[in-house]
Amino acid sequence: MRPMGCTLSGGLIFFSPVINRVLRLSIPFLLGIGMLLVLYSIYDYNTFLELASLVILYFIPPAGKESLIPAAIALGIPWYTICAIFTFIDIISCLFLLWNFEILLSIPFIGPRLIRLMHKGREFLSKHEWLERLYLVGLAVFVFFPLQGTGAVSGTVIGKMAGMPPIEIFCAISIGSTLHSLIIGLSAYALNKYLGLNLWYMVVFILGVIVLISVVTYLWYRNTETECTSNDQS
Repeated sequence: MRPMGCTLSGGLIFFSPVINRVLRLSIPFLLGIGMLLVLYSIYDYNTFLELASLVILYFIPPAGKESLIPAAIALGIPWYTICAIFTFIDIISCLFLLWNFEILLSIPFIGPRLIRLMHKGREFLSKHEWLERLYLVGLAVFVFFPLQGTGAVSGTVIGKMAGMPPIEIFCAISIGSTLHSLIIGLSAYALNKYLGLNLWYMVVFILGVIVLISVVTYLWYRNTETECTSNDQS
C-alpha cells in the first residue's frame, strides 16, 4: 500500500500518468455525486431538493456556512446533516485543489481568480507570520474563522504557498471545517430551540453584514488602487 502522504500528493497510479490524471480529476466529483445519492436515498424528494439547492448556493458568494446552516435548520433540516454536508464539500474541494492545482491555474476564468487569491495569500502570510510557524494548527484556525474568504479553497492555497505537505493541508482543512460547521450548527440550533429565535432573521442579518463588508472592502481596494495610480503618474 502506498503511503497516504504520497496518495494525497496525487500519486494514485504510478504506472500511467494519463489514468492518474483522470482519477485525480474524477474522484472528487464521484465523491460529491455519491454524497448526493446517499442524501437522495435517505430523505424525501422535497428535502433532497432543498439540500441540493443549499449545496449549489454554497459555491456562490457571498453565501457560506454562516448563512446557509441557519437557513437549513430553519427549513427543518437536522443541524448535523447540513454540517456534515458542508464539511464533506470542503474536504473534497481541498482534495480536488491538491490534485489539480496546476491545471486550474491554466483555465481562463478560474486561473486568474486563483492567482489573485495567491497574491492575497502572500499578503496574508506577510501579516500573519504565526501561520507559517504553526503550520497545521495555524491553517486549521484560519479555516475555522467565520470570515468571508477563510474557507477550504483559500486555506488550501495558503497551505500550498506556505510549503506544507499535502497530508498536513488536508488534515488542517478537515479539522478547521469540521469545527467551523459544528460551532455554527450547534449555535443556530440552540438559539432556535431554547431561545425561540427565528433563524430567518439571523440569515438576513448575516447576509446583510457580509454584503456590507464586501462593499466596504471593494470600495477600500478601489480607493487604494486609485491612490496608487495617481502616485505613480505623479
